Amino acid sequence: MGFKSGFVKCFFLSLIIFSVGCAELTSLREEKVLMTQRIEELQGENEGLDSKYAISEEENARLIEERNQLENAQSSMEERLKGTGVSVKIKEGHISVVLPSSVLFNSGQTKLKKTATSSLSKVCRILEKDFPTEIIRIEGHTDSDPIKRTKKLYKTNWELSAARAATVLHYLIDNCHLDPTHLYLAGFGEFQPVAGNKNKKDKKKNRRVEIVVLAE
Repeated sequence: MGFKSGFVKCFFLSLIIFSVGCAELTSLREEKVLMTQRIEELQGENEGLDSKYAISEEENARLIEERNQLENAQSSMEERLKGTGVSVKIKEGHISVVLPSSVLFNSGQTKLKKTATSSLSKVCRILEKDFPTEIIRIEGHTDSDPIKRTKKLYKTNWELSAARAATVLHYLIDNCHLDPTHLYLAGFGEFQPVAGNKNKKDKKKNRRVEIVVLAE
Protein backbone atom coordinates (compact mmCIF):
# COMPACT_ATOMS: atom_id res chain seq x y z
CA MET A 1 0.00 0.00 0.00
CA GLY A 2 2.79 2.34 0.94
CA PHE A 3 4.65 1.57 -2.26
CA LYS A 4 1.60 2.26 -4.43
CA SER A 5 0.80 5.42 -2.58
CA GLY A 6 4.37 6.64 -3.00
CA PHE A 7 4.35 5.74 -6.66
CA VAL A 8 1.10 7.62 -7.26
CA LYS A 9 2.50 10.67 -5.47
CA CYS A 10 5.65 10.54 -7.53
CA PHE A 11 3.62 10.14 -10.71
CA PHE A 12 1.40 13.12 -10.02
CA LEU A 13 4.37 15.16 -8.87
CA SER A 14 6.11 14.37 -12.15
CA LEU A 15 3.00 15.38 -14.06
CA ILE A 16 2.87 18.68 -12.17
CA ILE A 17 6.56 19.34 -12.81
CA PHE A 18 6.15 18.38 -16.45
CA SER A 19 3.08 20.62 -16.79
CA VAL A 20 4.88 23.54 -15.13
CA GLY A 21 7.89 22.94 -17.36
CA CYS A 22 5.70 22.90 -20.46
CA ALA A 23 3.96 26.09 -19.37
CA GLU A 24 7.28 27.81 -18.75
CA LEU A 25 8.58 26.57 -22.11
CA THR A 26 5.47 27.86 -23.87
CA SER A 27 5.81 31.17 -22.06
CA LEU A 28 9.47 31.43 -23.08
CA ARG A 29 8.59 30.64 -26.66
CA GLU A 30 5.91 33.36 -26.67
CA GLU A 31 8.37 35.83 -25.15
CA LYS A 32 10.90 34.90 -27.82
CA VAL A 33 8.33 35.52 -30.56
CA LEU A 34 7.41 38.91 -29.04
CA MET A 35 11.08 39.85 -28.68
CA THR A 36 11.73 38.87 -32.30
CA GLN A 37 8.80 40.99 -33.43
CA ARG A 38 10.00 43.95 -31.35
CA ILE A 39 13.54 43.61 -32.75
CA GLU A 40 12.13 43.67 -36.27
CA GLU A 41 10.03 46.75 -35.40
CA LEU A 42 13.09 48.54 -33.97
CA GLN A 43 15.13 47.64 -37.03
CA GLY A 44 12.39 49.09 -39.23
CA GLU A 45 12.24 52.25 -37.13
CA ASN A 46 16.01 52.57 -37.31
CA GLU A 47 15.95 52.24 -41.09
CA GLY A 48 13.23 54.88 -41.21
CA LEU A 49 15.31 57.24 -39.07
CA ASP A 50 18.34 56.68 -41.29
CA SER A 51 16.22 57.54 -44.32
CA LYS A 52 14.81 60.66 -42.65
CA TYR A 53 18.30 61.73 -41.61
CA ALA A 54 19.54 61.34 -45.18
CA ILE A 55 16.60 63.40 -46.48
CA SER A 56 17.25 66.03 -43.82
CA GLU A 57 20.89 66.28 -44.88
CA GLU A 58 19.86 66.72 -48.52
CA GLU A 59 17.26 69.34 -47.57
CA ASN A 60 19.78 71.23 -45.46
CA ALA A 61 22.28 71.25 -48.32
CA ARG A 62 19.58 72.52 -50.68
CA LEU A 63 18.61 75.33 -48.31
CA ILE A 64 22.26 76.37 -47.89
CA GLU A 65 22.68 76.46 -51.68
CA GLU A 66 19.52 78.56 -52.10
CA ARG A 67 20.69 80.97 -49.39
CA ASN A 68 24.10 81.34 -51.08
CA GLN A 69 22.41 82.06 -54.41
CA LEU A 70 20.23 84.73 -52.80
CA GLU A 71 23.17 86.37 -51.08
CA ASN A 72 25.16 86.40 -54.33
CA ALA A 73 22.22 87.95 -56.16
CA GLN A 74 21.83 90.53 -53.41
CA SER A 75 25.51 91.53 -53.55
CA SER A 76 25.46 91.75 -57.35
CA MET A 77 22.36 93.93 -57.39
CA GLU A 78 23.63 96.23 -54.65
CA GLU A 79 26.82 96.79 -56.64
CA ARG A 80 24.88 97.70 -59.78
CA LEU A 81 22.51 100.01 -57.89
CA LYS A 82 25.15 102.05 -56.10
CA GLY A 83 24.35 105.76 -56.02
CA THR A 84 20.64 105.31 -56.76
CA GLY A 85 19.38 105.47 -53.19
CA VAL A 86 17.95 101.98 -53.68
CA SER A 87 18.88 99.04 -51.44
CA VAL A 88 18.48 95.27 -51.73
CA LYS A 89 17.63 92.80 -48.98
CA ILE A 90 16.57 89.21 -48.53
CA LYS A 91 12.97 89.11 -47.36
CA GLU A 92 11.32 85.82 -46.39
CA GLY A 93 13.57 83.89 -48.77
CA HIS A 94 13.17 86.32 -51.68
CA ILE A 95 15.11 89.20 -53.17
CA SER A 96 13.48 92.54 -52.34
CA VAL A 97 14.49 95.85 -53.96
CA VAL A 98 13.72 98.68 -51.53
CA LEU A 99 12.94 102.11 -53.00
CA PRO A 100 12.55 104.81 -50.33
CA SER A 101 9.55 107.07 -50.88
CA SER A 102 11.91 110.04 -50.72
CA VAL A 103 13.55 108.75 -53.92
CA LEU A 104 10.21 108.26 -55.69
CA PHE A 105 7.61 110.74 -54.42
CA ASN A 106 7.03 114.08 -52.79
CA SER A 107 5.25 114.00 -49.43
CA GLY A 108 1.71 112.61 -49.70
CA GLN A 109 1.96 112.28 -53.50
CA THR A 110 1.76 109.32 -55.88
CA LYS A 111 3.25 110.93 -58.97
CA LEU A 112 6.87 110.02 -59.58
CA LYS A 113 9.54 112.67 -59.19
CA LYS A 114 11.48 113.42 -62.37
CA THR A 115 14.64 112.26 -60.64
CA ALA A 116 13.01 108.92 -59.72
CA THR A 117 13.10 107.61 -63.28
CA SER A 118 16.89 107.27 -63.23
CA SER A 119 16.80 104.88 -60.27
CA LEU A 120 13.78 102.98 -61.58
CA SER A 121 15.39 102.53 -65.00
CA LYS A 122 18.39 100.83 -63.43
CA VAL A 123 16.09 98.58 -61.39
CA CYS A 124 14.20 97.74 -64.59
CA ARG A 125 17.31 96.63 -66.43
CA ILE A 126 18.24 94.30 -63.59
CA LEU A 127 14.74 92.80 -63.44
CA GLU A 128 14.69 92.25 -67.21
CA LYS A 129 18.09 90.59 -67.24
CA ASP A 130 18.12 88.60 -63.99
CA PHE A 131 14.44 87.72 -63.45
CA PRO A 132 12.66 87.59 -66.83
CA THR A 133 10.14 84.90 -65.85
CA GLU A 134 9.68 85.36 -62.11
CA ILE A 135 6.52 86.67 -60.47
CA ILE A 136 7.10 90.13 -58.98
CA ARG A 137 5.10 91.76 -56.19
CA ILE A 138 5.20 95.55 -55.84
CA GLU A 139 4.49 96.55 -52.24
CA GLY A 140 3.56 100.00 -50.95
CA HIS A 141 4.39 100.95 -47.33
CA THR A 142 3.88 104.11 -45.29
CA ASP A 143 4.64 105.40 -41.81
CA SER A 144 1.92 105.64 -39.16
CA ASP A 145 1.08 109.32 -39.65
CA PRO A 146 -2.55 109.78 -40.71
CA ILE A 147 -3.36 111.28 -44.10
CA LYS A 148 -3.94 115.05 -43.89
CA ARG A 149 -3.29 117.13 -47.01
CA THR A 150 -4.55 114.52 -49.47
CA LYS A 151 -7.35 113.12 -47.30
CA LYS A 152 -9.89 113.64 -50.10
CA LEU A 153 -7.86 111.40 -52.41
CA TYR A 154 -6.61 108.76 -49.97
CA LYS A 155 -8.84 107.90 -47.06
CA THR A 156 -6.11 105.98 -45.20
CA ASN A 157 -2.49 104.94 -45.57
CA TRP A 158 -3.70 101.73 -47.21
CA GLU A 159 -5.03 103.67 -50.19
CA LEU A 160 -1.90 105.82 -50.39
CA SER A 161 0.46 102.82 -50.19
CA ALA A 162 -1.53 100.91 -52.83
CA ALA A 163 -1.60 103.95 -55.15
CA ARG A 164 2.18 104.34 -54.87
CA ALA A 165 2.71 100.65 -55.59
CA ALA A 166 0.44 100.99 -58.62
CA THR A 167 2.49 103.94 -59.91
CA VAL A 168 5.67 101.84 -59.78
CA LEU A 169 3.88 98.86 -61.34
CA HIS A 170 2.74 100.96 -64.30
CA TYR A 171 6.25 102.34 -64.75
CA LEU A 172 7.63 98.78 -64.94
CA ILE A 173 5.04 97.90 -67.59
CA ASP A 174 5.01 101.12 -69.63
CA ASN A 175 8.70 101.98 -69.58
CA CYS A 176 10.44 98.66 -68.95
CA HIS A 177 7.95 96.51 -70.85
CA LEU A 178 7.87 93.84 -68.16
CA ASP A 179 5.22 91.18 -68.64
CA PRO A 180 2.08 92.41 -66.79
CA THR A 181 0.99 88.82 -66.19
CA HIS A 182 4.04 88.45 -63.91
CA LEU A 183 3.28 91.52 -61.79
CA TYR A 184 0.87 92.32 -58.97
CA LEU A 185 0.68 94.93 -56.24
CA ALA A 186 -0.10 95.11 -52.53
CA GLY A 187 -0.72 98.06 -50.23
CA PHE A 188 0.29 97.45 -46.62
CA GLY A 189 -0.15 100.96 -45.24
CA GLU A 190 1.70 101.38 -41.95
CA PHE A 191 1.27 97.77 -40.87
CA GLN A 192 4.63 96.30 -41.94
CA PRO A 193 7.16 98.80 -40.57
CA VAL A 194 10.89 98.11 -40.72
CA ALA A 195 11.57 100.61 -37.91
CA GLY A 196 9.70 102.35 -35.13
CA ASN A 197 7.41 105.26 -35.91
CA LYS A 198 8.54 107.49 -33.02
CA ASN A 199 10.94 109.80 -34.87
CA LYS A 200 11.46 111.25 -38.35
CA LYS A 201 14.41 109.01 -39.16
CA ASP A 202 12.48 105.81 -38.51
CA LYS A 203 9.35 107.07 -40.24
CA LYS A 204 11.44 107.80 -43.32
CA LYS A 205 12.61 104.16 -43.38
CA ASN A 206 9.01 102.94 -43.24
CA ARG A 207 7.89 105.04 -46.23
CA ARG A 208 8.96 102.85 -49.13
CA VAL A 209 8.03 100.71 -52.12
CA GLU A 210 9.46 97.20 -52.25
CA ILE A 211 9.80 95.14 -55.42
CA VAL A 212 9.83 91.52 -54.25
CA VAL A 213 11.01 88.86 -56.69
CA LEU A 214 9.14 85.64 -55.97
CA ALA A 215 10.21 82.14 -56.96
CA GLU A 216 9.16 81.07 -60.43
